[in-house]
Amino acid sequence: MYSAEFYNWCKIELLLVKAAECLRKTFEQCWQRKYKVAWSNTPECGQNFTNSVGFSVYRHVGKIQKEYLEGGDIRKWDLTIFNAIFIMTDLNRGAVFQANLKRLMPIRNSMAHHSDKNIGSQEYQQYWSELKGILLVLGATEEELDDIIHSRSSDSKTFIMTENVKRSIELKLEGNKLLKEQKFQMAVTKYTDAITLPGISDADLSILYSNRSFCYLKLGQKTQALEDAKLSKRLNPEYVKAHIRLGKAYEALERYDKAIKSFDKALGLDTNNDEIRQMRSDARKLQGLRERDNDETIKNLNVKSRQQFKELKNRDQLRKMMFDYDPALEHVWAGHEYRDDQNYLKAVECYKKAAAMRSAEGMYNLALLMINGQGINRDYQQACKLLLEVSKFDPFDKNKIPVVGVKEAEHSIALGYHEGSIMEKSAEMAVVWYEKAISHQNGMSANNLALMYFNGDGVTKDFKQAEKLFLCALNYGDPNAMDNLVNLYVASGNINKAEKWNEKSKKQGSKLARDREHAIAQMALKSNADIAEVIDWEKELNLPFENMTIRERIFRKLSYEHPDKPDILETMNDLENLKNKSERVSPTTITNGYRYDLEVLAKRKDKSEFSNRMYRAVRSFMEALDIFQSFKRRAVVVLDNDSRLFISRLAMCYKLEHFVGSMPMEIREVIRKHVLLLLSYSDRAVKNSENIDELEFNQDCRICHAVLNMQSDENINFLTECIKKYPNNKFFFEIRGCLYNFKDKNEDALRDFNRIDEISKNDVDNVYHKAATFKLMNRMNQATDAYNKFLSIASEDHRKVPETHYSLGVCSMMSRNKDTIAQQDTIAQHYERGLKAEEKQIPFLLPYESTSKEMLELMLRTLGGRSKGKQNPVFKKPVVKLVDPFRKDLIVSHRRGINDFSKIMSSQGDFQVNFTAKPSKSQSVPLSLVGLKPIYLSDIDPTADHVLDGFVLELTLITAPFNNNMSISFVAEDNNSNVQRVSLYNCEKHTLAIGSKISVINPYLRTAMDGKPLIRVDDPNSVIVSPHQIVDMCHNCGKGGSKFSCAKCKRAKYCSKECQVLDWKEYSHKLICDS
Repeated sequence: MYSAEFYNWCKIELLLVKAAECLRKTFEQCWQRKYKVAWSNTPECGQNFTNSVGFSVYRHVGKIQKEYLEGGDIRKWDLTIFNAIFIMTDLNRGAVFQANLKRLMPIRNSMAHHSDKNIGSQEYQQYWSELKGILLVLGATEEELDDIIHSRSSDSKTFIMTENVKRSIELKLEGNKLLKEQKFQMAVTKYTDAITLPGISDADLSILYSNRSFCYLKLGQKTQALEDAKLSKRLNPEYVKAHIRLGKAYEALERYDKAIKSFDKALGLDTNNDEIRQMRSDARKLQGLRERDNDETIKNLNVKSRQQFKELKNRDQLRKMMFDYDPALEHVWAGHEYRDDQNYLKAVECYKKAAAMRSAEGMYNLALLMINGQGINRDYQQACKLLLEVSKFDPFDKNKIPVVGVKEAEHSIALGYHEGSIMEKSAEMAVVWYEKAISHQNGMSANNLALMYFNGDGVTKDFKQAEKLFLCALNYGDPNAMDNLVNLYVASGNINKAEKWNEKSKKQGSKLARDREHAIAQMALKSNADIAEVIDWEKELNLPFENMTIRERIFRKLSYEHPDKPDILETMNDLENLKNKSERVSPTTITNGYRYDLEVLAKRKDKSEFSNRMYRAVRSFMEALDIFQSFKRRAVVVLDNDSRLFISRLAMCYKLEHFVGSMPMEIREVIRKHVLLLLSYSDRAVKNSENIDELEFNQDCRICHAVLNMQSDENINFLTECIKKYPNNKFFFEIRGCLYNFKDKNEDALRDFNRIDEISKNDVDNVYHKAATFKLMNRMNQATDAYNKFLSIASEDHRKVPETHYSLGVCSMMSRNKDTIAQQDTIAQHYERGLKAEEKQIPFLLPYESTSKEMLELMLRTLGGRSKGKQNPVFKKPVVKLVDPFRKDLIVSHRRGINDFSKIMSSQGDFQVNFTAKPSKSQSVPLSLVGLKPIYLSDIDPTADHVLDGFVLELTLITAPFNNNMSISFVAEDNNSNVQRVSLYNCEKHTLAIGSKISVINPYLRTAMDGKPLIRVDDPNSVIVSPHQIVDMCHNCGKGGSKFSCAKCKRAKYCSKECQVLDWKEYSHKLICDS
């Protein structure tokens, strides 16, 4: 038997049910009075409501309630929905009605969150008294209320509600048992049955939704998991698991920022839960990786590096020599091989052996596998210990060779602090460790620290500091640095620099640079007009603008002018950004379908089948985006003619050339959600239909969904379902086959491509896919035949023709041909054919990027062959005075050189340096100095060997010049405090000292013999020494008039004791103190 207190709770619940009935009747009356038509509980009514008077209500409520509103059946609408309707619309009975409705909601909320569902007599009388007065105003009668409280029908209802609670508990327990048995779909059914029972408390519903969310996540239904987790949290904000489920759902959807916030809330409710702390660490780690768009947890080698690594291993003599030098290297290399083959258990064994021999590289790689739980239990604490231990190693061995693993460990520690993954999140400690890694020439650390200053991530936003760090990262070889530098200039409105550096990035082969070129050109045309008004407004109000982007400055003005519109920041249309904006995200996430000029393609479309396909693909994509742009004004997603046309155009683009439809991640996510809703509508429409148009639309929805979710782990399962439903649609087989290849399931991929042959004979793309699959399977003869077949049927300008020639060269390279010379000639022929094929490519596809091409170039260079391709650029060092890393590196290196030269002189007497590398460029002085333009070190590309004709570079010496009898060398800074090495040849007539100011005409930046850049001067007439110099310049900070001197050498001047100590400790003044 149930207690009297429990029956009291049930009776109050029945009164609240009666309140909902009254509000339904009131709504029906108000609707008929306003629109002269009866409410019919149909979706048409729901759509009419949400598109008219109920639009604000629809925006206010949650997703489940939105579905109820769309369905139009007011019998499913609860008190929360009616409260929103009568408060937010004019469908009400006046102020008294609204006042009583506001009194009703606290009672409803109190009952929903009642802890034990037992109400004593006194509490019951209070509720009854207040509810009675409210219900009478809402339209109930005395007789109806008395019937609920006293009649047998009320007891019957109460009994039913009591039984419902009992049944819900039984269903929950059955669901929990199925969950433990990993029968997730069956568990979902049990939880759903329990959720649909009336009379279940919010606390119980919260648990049911939380459990169902977990099951949905296990089934790969991420969106459903997210919605259930949201409902669970909303029903019981104090329920820890609700926040955990929400965090896990957000993490699965790659919305890591929201996942972290959810885990933070869970930790706030359960502060000592290490499991939740671990979840948060994992989410932070994933967030950091996505923001930088590179996987720095494992030091993966690209294909070219792998090829070089394999070649190096096979050179037995060199290999033996290196193993003799460092015996642990044999275990490290073996570990790398196992790791690259994903045999992590063996990799761990090898790295452990190397670690036992105190190998920094072995210990570092072992720590990385611990972090990922690959081949060894995940152990953040032990991994941290290993990384910290490696960071204590000397970064250079006795022969001044960098010790691999040290700066990498420092970088990993910095990442741990930055992301809060393996360390407790700390921006301050991240900066410390990034700077330490930068001091050992780690370019990734410089790039990440620059991004922190760029975004104001844990540090004060500082565009100048970010610029210096990006330049430093570029010096140290981080390939992302140049593109990030362009993004910085775009964001800060420095369009001239953005254009210059974007052009340099394009020459380096950056795809992002090509994508961004048009956007920057458009900004250049518009920026002056757009920003002029903002600048005037800022001057008028004396507002600061440093470290603000153009968009932030415009938004600030808009927000000031429209204080009544808090969502003014959303008025910038996201799809317009796709055409005109360069986003501050990593390169691989920025691709833009509009980079393909439709007019150019229109002129080419009749010249070849491929050009025609490209034209139709780009046109379809642009039409799809234009249609989708109009959807932004809609409150709900509806399946109408525009939606059908949008799907048709987008699917057509993907079926023709899917890469044309690439888009920024944030735009893709919006479109992906829209497509998912349309797919759900379409699935319902075709469930019991044989309508050809509906079936065609459903297939197009599925194609769009598959392409937009290409990175999803569930995509193969989804495509398998599509194939069962539509076994003759070749596009499902094509996408799944490509995914199988990506996951190294080549046999499965080949089966899919063979099935396409049955559906569509001699499909040109399928022939290429089969050839590539054969090559991946190391079936080189079949790959060669398939590649040759592709060349016989493909258009000359097909984007895969050059790659096919290069792949044929790789097939030849991998074949067992004893005639090395003949094999080399064959490889060279395929390489040259590939180069010629590139000349026929559509301009937008150039420069042509191909891993196979790089492999052939490496092979031909190694064999002394006929490679005509440009070698990959070496990232060299420009300038930066940041927190000091690059400046420190140049100064210390310069002083070390002086010290080494002094030692040689003292041991060998009169030593003459009589060699230098012949410069590849010649520097000349113009006849007239009129028209020379000033240039700064930040404008000079350090990766290019070039003379800057028509420019003059002003420099100040910050180190004492050093004459080695061939040249005068020193470190100098420009007027922006950026630094670089300088070598003057044939310039003995000039008298220079620290603090001297010089102007270099037509400066020549070249790569020196050590592979690093410097400013070289061969013509003494190109150097003008200024009579004005910094007298008694501080050897540390550069201030003039320094009064203190080094007590030992008497030459070095300092403005303070602090500068002297810093110069001795950090800049190694001791190296030259006695020299």
